[in-house]
Amino acid sequence: MFFRFCSTVLLAVLVSMAGVALETQILELRRQVSRQYYRTDVLIELHARLRLKTQQLAAPGRLIETIRETGSLLKTPRAAASHPRQRLPLLRWQQPATNVR
Repeated sequence: MFFRFCSTVLLAVLVSMAGVALETQILELRRQVSRQYYRTDVLIELHARLRLKTQQLAAPGRLIETIRETGSLLKTPRAAASHPRQRLPLLRWQQPATNVR
């Protein structure tokens, strides 16, 4: 009788320890997934900011200003020379998917 009782208690303890181990593993995996989603969001935002910066720096109006400042021998287009204050529009681009979950 004592042997059955001890084996039952031991079995219950082992099952509960296995459950705790599984819960710990599940929580660690959830933390990793959360970090990955956070990093993905940060990278998407960084990508958008860098594309905007690239477009601003490569815009035709900006290039013409740079050529004028450096005194390059390249000729500026007539449209830009006749309207120096008019800024040319930035290139159009599609925003990447914000949340691909």
